[in-house]
Amino acid sequence: MAIFNKAEIDQLRVVRKRIKQEFGSAPPLDTPDLLEDILKYSTESKDAITKSQIRQLMEIIGEPWPNRFSKLHPYC
Repeated sequence: MAIFNKAEIDQLRVVRKRIKQEFGSAPPLDTPDLLEDILKYSTESKDAITKSQIRQLMEIIGEPWPNRFSKLHPYC
């Protein structure tokens, strides 16, 4: 399980809240593949704000996550 700093946790909370609003549930913070799951939601989401918040999270977390997000969303 990854260890996140305060900025990352704050953004994770924002992202999880948006995912829960759109999909009815969000992956728990202790999920082993949390970032993978969030990337999956980014491809399924129809909400531009949710996708933007996920992109911001990936940028805060750092490589390889921003690159992986960009490959899934080349025009974001």
